[in-house]
Amino acid sequence: MKKIPSKKTFIKSNKQMSGSHNKNHSSHQKLDWFKKNKIKIKIAVLVFVTFFATIAVSLWIFLDIPLISPIDSLTTFMFLSKSQLAKNNEKIIYGFLPYWNVNIFTLQKELTHLSYFSLTLNADGSFASSIDGELEMGLHRLNSDEFSEISEDSLDKNKKTEIVVSQFNHDDIVYFLNSETAQANFLQSIDNVLLAYPFSGINIDIETSGKTDEKMQQNLTDFIVKLRKHLDEKYNHVQLSIDMYAGAATNQQLWQVSEIAPYVDYIVVMAYDFHRSSSSNAGPVAPLFGGKEFWDGDINGYLQAFLKVVPTEKILLGIPFYGYEWQTTSRESQSHTFPDTGSTASYTRVIEILERKDELQVQEHWNEDALSPYISYIEDGEIYVIYYEDSRSISYKLDYVNQLDLGGIAIWALGYEGDSRELWDVIERKVNIVKN
Repeated sequence: MKKIPSKKTFIKSNKQMSGSHNKNHSSHQKLDWFKKNKIKIKIAVLVFVTFFATIAVSLWIFLDIPLISPIDSLTTFMFLSKSQLAKNNEKIIYGFLPYWNVNIFTLQKELTHLSYFSLTLNADGSFASSIDGELEMGLHRLNSDEFSEISEDSLDKNKKTEIVVSQFNHDDIVYFLNSETAQANFLQSIDNVLLAYPFSGINIDIETSGKTDEKMQQNLTDFIVKLRKHLDEKYNHVQLSIDMYAGAATNQQLWQVSEIAPYVDYIVVMAYDFHRSSSSNAGPVAPLFGGKEFWDGDINGYLQAFLKVVPTEKILLGIPFYGYEWQTTSRESQSHTFPDTGSTASYTRVIEILERKDELQVQEHWNEDALSPYISYIEDGEIYVIYYEDSRSISYKLDYVNQLDLGGIAIWALGYEGDSRELWDVIERKVNIVKN
């Protein structure tokens, strides 16, 4: 576009001419110039107005959504209803240690809360010592020398230790929540545990795939209220936390989120298993984004609902140290899986596959929609795909936690990372860890 002369240019030009003839001639020149460039001027003005109108509309839409992610120049977390300055700079690093990983676990310096998984809750409120005639390994490993050493080491390093109480049988859950006697038995059972072990917190992990209703939801809320009251009356301070599915605040399921939140110290949002071993297509285990287009939900979408009813400092974002692998029909990011071929893939499993890169024709991929890595490989002529979490994807999730000023993270599960420090190093770099 031809440059429009400035006012200064015109003034200089006039000074170089003398007499009214020259001035009139100059005026005619200006008039002719404007006539010749009339269309160009209109276009320039239109572009200028359109540009600033676009900026104005964008500011109006996102005025109260100030957060811009530092993870890269493309991704933003834009759903907060108001400007939010970081208040809770120190974060909880909560880790679940399942009994089957006790022998391979290494206590990391970044961990603030070690939570042993688990004691299984019977319908009558007692803790299971056997299941279907077999020794209940959660209780058995709790009494092992290995866990005793872990517990002592944890306490020596000023880390909090907690116990998980779990129940996944729908009928047992219904019976327990309907029974005052069973709940009274539970309070006695948990007192015995707190007396025998140096636990400073209890985590409630009650999950069901069965049908729930308002009565069952209310019964669970009432139980949490009763447990909170019991702990406050009997102990100086024993923390209480509860685990919930990522979609719990959207469709409640078993949990009345807003009613439970005031009575617990933390809610662990289990933001994983968006794809499972049984999934018909390969896909990310913990996608930050992409749920509306590519799969059923994502972390970003579900967290919006939680933030409306739960204080940010009470939310611990669940982060997986594992993934899933399947035999698939291709190397594509959402390739079809073969039935009954899915299995859990720990981070150590992924490392083992990558170490055989040439032998297995391994290809490393990145799913930009989910912000998640995956690999594909060939073994015995068959194609396999593994979705998992690495330092990059976890770094993005930690940025997310920091931006939303959540209480911290909860790792499932300790031991799956093996001897590798890769995942812990990014936690150390990204998170200001709470000092116990």
